[in-house]
Amino acid sequence: MTFANDFIDGDQSLDDDYPTAFGITFSPVVSCILLSVLGIVGAGYIYMNMVAPAQKASNTLKTQLKEKQAQLNQVQQPGYEQKITKLKAQIAEQKALKAKVISMFTSQNDLETLLIDINSFISANQGELIKYTPDSIISTIDDNSLGAEVQGKLKKKGLDLEIKGTFSQTQAILQDIERLEPLLIIKNYQSDVETNPTAILIRNQGQILAQDTAVLNTKLKIDAILPLNQNELEQARETQETEKKSRANTKEKSKK
Repeated sequence: MTFANDFIDGDQSLDDDYPTAFGITFSPVVSCILLSVLGIVGAGYIYMNMVAPAQKASNTLKTQLKEKQAQLNQVQQPGYEQKITKLKAQIAEQKALKAKVISMFTSQNDLETLLIDINSFISANQGELIKYTPDSIISTIDDNSLGAEVQGKLKKKGLDLEIKGTFSQTQAILQDIERLEPLLIIKNYQSDVETNPTAILIRNQGQILAQDTAVLNTKLKIDAILPLNQNELEQARETQETEKKSRANTKEKSKK
């Protein structure tokens, strides 16, 4: 009994030497267990905040590397360079065609010199300019008078023209106007006889000798066609998209 009590007292004295907190005595065994738990928790924290994001970034880089490699393999396929060269040639051809088409339209400079050009044609053909009245504004062509493909993509500035001359003089003037480089559309043509022709009958010879040729008074409307600039084209596209959405919504409501 004496030895047993001595051992018990000895063990209790050893326990008293270990630190305690929250009612727990931090003996070597308890300390090892707590350190193991803290190690596991710390390892989990490091994995979640450092290792997992790094692995995710690594997988993303691997995916991007595969995509770039696939693109590189496509570029390295036989005939790919020829396709690129062909596409570049087509793009250059389309740009040249676009520039050629745009050059056919009327420009602001053409509008400013149009009166001078028309007046010179009339004078060269010995006609007479009675009236030249341009419209005050340039308007967008919203109808399909020039085709549905260019509806809302072109502008026009109209002018009222009135000239006087004989039939041959009037014909020559109109032909010269048609040969102008700017795109002009002649419409609402009306020609009336202002002065009737005269002739003399020679009885002895049985012939009719013309003296004065008929003089025509010709009125016509001319539309100078202009292309839209880039800002106007973008606005036209936005308007078309808005109209399409509006029509689509109307159809949906009608179905319901």
